[in-house]
Amino acid sequence: MLRFPLKFTFLLFFALAACESAEERAERYFQSGMALLEEGDVDRALIEFRNVFQSNPKHQEARLVYAQVQRDRGFIADAYGQYVHLIEQDPGDVEALIALTELAILSNNWEEADSFGRSAERLAPEDNRVVATTAMLEYRDAVIAERSAAGPAATAAAALAEDPASVIARKVVIDNAIMQGEIPAAIKAVEDGLQIDPAQSELHIIRVGLFNASQDAARTRAALEDMAAQFPDNAEIQKELIGWYLSENDVAAAEALLRSRAEANGATPAQKVAVVDFLQQTASAEDAIAELDRLISTEADNARYRVLRATMTFSQPDGADAAIAEIKDVIAGTESTDALRDAKIVLARMLSNQGATEEAKGYVTEVLTEDAGHVDALRMQAAWLITEGDTEQAIIVLRQALAQAPRDVGLITAIGGAHERAGDLDLAGERYALAVEVSRQAPAPSLLHAEFLLDRDRVDSAEAVIASALTVAPQNTQLLSTMADIKLRQGDWNGVTRVIWQLRALDTPETTALASQIGITLLNRQERFDETRQVLEEMIADGATSMAAKAQLVEAQIRSGRLDDARAFLKQELAETPDNPLLRFLEADIHVLLEDPATGEAIYRELLQETPLNEQVLGRLYGLLMSQGRDADAGAILDEVLAAAPEAVMANMIKGSRLENAGAIADAIAIYDGVFARDPDNLIAANNLASLITTHRDDEESLDRAKRIAARLRSSDLPQFQDTVGWIAYRQGDYEDALAHLEPAVAGLPDDALTHYHLGLTYLALERSEDARRLLSRAIILGEGSGLPQIANAQELLGQIDQ
Repeated sequence: MLRFPLKFTFLLFFALAACESAEERAERYFQSGMALLEEGDVDRALIEFRNVFQSNPKHQEARLVYAQVQRDRGFIADAYGQYVHLIEQDPGDVEALIALTELAILSNNWEEADSFGRSAERLAPEDNRVVATTAMLEYRDAVIAERSAAGPAATAAAALAEDPASVIARKVVIDNAIMQGEIPAAIKAVEDGLQIDPAQSELHIIRVGLFNASQDAARTRAALEDMAAQFPDNAEIQKELIGWYLSENDVAAAEALLRSRAEANGATPAQKVAVVDFLQQTASAEDAIAELDRLISTEADNARYRVLRATMTFSQPDGADAAIAEIKDVIAGTESTDALRDAKIVLARMLSNQGATEEAKGYVTEVLTEDAGHVDALRMQAAWLITEGDTEQAIIVLRQALAQAPRDVGLITAIGGAHERAGDLDLAGERYALAVEVSRQAPAPSLLHAEFLLDRDRVDSAEAVIASALTVAPQNTQLLSTMADIKLRQGDWNGVTRVIWQLRALDTPETTALASQIGITLLNRQERFDETRQVLEEMIADGATSMAAKAQLVEAQIRSGRLDDARAFLKQELAETPDNPLLRFLEADIHVLLEDPATGEAIYRELLQETPLNEQVLGRLYGLLMSQGRDADAGAILDEVLAAAPEAVMANMIKGSRLENAGAIADAIAIYDGVFARDPDNLIAANNLASLITTHRDDEESLDRAKRIAARLRSSDLPQFQDTVGWIAYRQGDYEDALAHLEPAVAGLPDDALTHYHLGLTYLALERSEDARRLLSRAIILGEGSGLPQIANAQELLGQIDQ
């Protein structure tokens, strides 16, 4: 046999490999990946497909298979990106277009669903999957436009008959059945879908909702238990089942479920503590403490439970000292372990709560000295840094904590909050979205992300977030309330009505009251004020005694022009409860509207003396006095409020504005600085403080501080905030950045002299003389008679330009 030296064998191998083209190598990887898939070795198959892309990024077949595998495994974001890549390579790739349409629909991304779906429809109108997605798009359009959806619903039914596994066709059929009140048909469609794929969480949730709406307690219970068994690791579903047990007053079943998890082999301390929490909520603190005492006596490592017991003591009146002493005793008797470090952090929280911040920081430092990656210690350290305004260092600390606990939703949202505070809204949005994904669409992070999106008018995106969360927790009242708010913003009256039905179907005092409140808001939004008044009158006649309902009735009477009716109703109610502050406030409003401002003023003053922190009363009284030209009296009211409540936010903000207008800039800065120190999330205080510092101070330290304060204002489209950010950039010599903010600020504040002056100076710095002349001239006209020194400077600069 001919033998080759080993060295020669390697050389031959590399020579042969070098002869293989990139396309051939990619095909070899692809075939290897397909073979591994056949063997069920998915992870190794995916590695081979990634090798394909390195050798030949345009290998469409490999990318299509890879995308489908990732989609099947639940890695939707990766799958979506792969399909988009395919479309970029070949806009006519029907399979990719269909997949993208389906994924966009399932994630409520309707804009992209429509774009991809219409393209798929043009290329493959007969494909049953395209028929189903087109039916969904047309069905949704019909519902939103409040026209008949019978046609697309029938098309979806036909598509479902041809392919019973079509999730999208089934969604249309189910929704249409519900809308038509055909609940048995909807239930059958859901049951049939679960027979095909029992892991469809959305169908489980709809089934529970339908049974609940039908008031079929036995089937609701069975459906919830089936869902909990199908998804045993989903804490939210387990929580929903426990909540349902409690709504049915079956406390024993809820406790049994929790105890079964706590007593199973390998049960975690958290599962054992869940029983304690449950007892505290449903029985008594004594029962919870008794359970803790049992754990303390039976568990070898009981420091955790002693600390929890002390925590419960801390929350009781006058229990702080005893709780702190108990934890210090635990620390003294525990060796250096994780439990000891955790105890120190609990102690640090208690001390911080009691105002002993420096002592608390000492314990946190001790923990981090022993364990630099202790998550809760880093969490506390970051919180202090944020309070002190050092968001950059806080983000570094939070990232260090996240490296230890990459799926900690609290840390992810904390980083998002720090980015938001620093003005990095894109990064903040990414973190909030990640928190939703990691939590599996849990209500709390979903609500936070939705609120972030709504604050930026991204209403459709917020709707998608809340819709996904509702598939996990369909009975969560906060989610339903937020969805109603979104539908109101969109003007989707049918959508609002569906939420009202969902709330009424839950049939609890809380959800019934919320449904009524949303219904009234809907009528008001549609300017159906007489109907609002009639509904409220019926509610009160039926025994609704909530003060909010009575206040709304008065407002509805006022809006519909029935001032005498409003006054008569208030007189009747005040005869029964003469000291009620809300009724007295409304009475004052009525007097002002009926041209009896003196009586209204007297009532406002009485209320403000009783509750100096009531901003609504202060706003009414201050506005009334200013409208009458009584500036001195208005200022005196502010002083009275601040004497009684020095930290009153509205009074401080108005006082700061008055001082600013009077030229007492140092005093105004001190006022805004105090408000901002107490509440760094007060954006108006941040804006006013940063603006005054930048305008009236020249040292670099002050300008740097103003920039840090205004960081979170950078991406705002409010012209006042844009002006502040732009002026700070100008003062620091970044003229292009200043221009990017000041031009839209001038567009939004066409009559503000200082904003025009700021932009004029920026144009001058950029040597755009004609633009500078135009803006400075406009600033002079707008500022005529104001006495502002900037206007005098503008006149001087204009003279220099014209020379």
